[in-house]
Amino acid sequence: MILFVVAIIFCLIYLIIQIGYLFSLFLYKKKNFVELDEYPKISILIAARNEASNIKTCLGAIENLDYDKNLIEVLIGNDQSTDETQAIIEAFIQNKPWFKLVNLKSTDNTQTKGKARVLATLGQLASGAYILVTDADIIVNPKWAKGLVSEMINNRVDMAGGTTNITADNLFEKFQQVDWLYFMGIIHVLDFFKKPITMVGNNMSFSMSAYQKVGGYETIPFSITEDYALFKALKEKGFLSSQVLNQETLVYSKPIETFVGIMKQRKRWLVGGWDLPLNYRIMLFVFSTWYFSLPILLLFNWQLALGLFVFKCFIQLFQILRIYQILNIRPEHWMAILFYDVYLFIMIPCTGIYFLWPSKTTWKGRKY
Repeated sequence: MILFVVAIIFCLIYLIIQIGYLFSLFLYKKKNFVELDEYPKISILIAARNEASNIKTCLGAIENLDYDKNLIEVLIGNDQSTDETQAIIEAFIQNKPWFKLVNLKSTDNTQTKGKARVLATLGQLASGAYILVTDADIIVNPKWAKGLVSEMINNRVDMAGGTTNITADNLFEKFQQVDWLYFMGIIHVLDFFKKPITMVGNNMSFSMSAYQKVGGYETIPFSITEDYALFKALKEKGFLSSQVLNQETLVYSKPIETFVGIMKQRKRWLVGGWDLPLNYRIMLFVFSTWYFSLPILLLFNWQLALGLFVFKCFIQLFQILRIYQILNIRPEHWMAILFYDVYLFIMIPCTGIYFLWPSKTTWKGRKY
């Protein structure tokens, strides 16, 4: 009986939070893109390690940015790739002086590791007034740079993040797309209510002056989630940040192809997220309890458990549709949207087990 009561309490707390999230999404005011009269010079940083299958498409999208080429430098950090990444980059950037390839050596910024080491090296070479960061598997849209820069300048913030979507073909990838947009909605709503939680490293920007004042990635304590580490360092120095949920700052990432790959990604996020303030860690805990409490409730009263599940799916459906509405894009994958919670009932318990499993965190084939 005690187990039943505890399960009921956790389920109700979770549903109250979900209702609050739904109302918050409808209270959210979209930040429309406002052109600047004059744009500053920017540096775009891309960390690449064994990205032969992605890097050409990424650089092609960067080349098509609606931004004066005289005001752009693109610094690509090749982190000792063992595939054809370097050759592909070299061929692409021929006769494009605003692109520069930087081949990292083992002696570069050894005080940090992973992607943070690449960004530290590139940041030391950057000359733009603002720095934009994306990943080698990302496709940005033509207004991406203007969208992030105008957000920082118009709203007087030193760090801004956009929205990341996922390209999807099969059902597994479609679930990832819904999962990413749902997560993006959460961090944008928290930011809207002045409770920013993080930045997403494949779609973020910051001012050079703020970056230099925190000492750059070379002085920030290493974290496998380097985006949160920089966000935290800037926030501790009193710099303001902003999230942008609009089409101009919407980018597309390739999905992860395997279940194990998803587990590794989520473990990396949780390891980095362990440094979050206590209230956010409690929120993550409460979110996860639903996927353990509802099965327990099912053992005692399957009708009640089913009713709560249907109610939650109903709320979640409107949450997801509202995110699509704010972004002004049409829902693409109805099967994944309608059965998204079924996907989470598999992924979240497995993530918890994998997180507790005594294995190292992996990024681009390296273990930490």
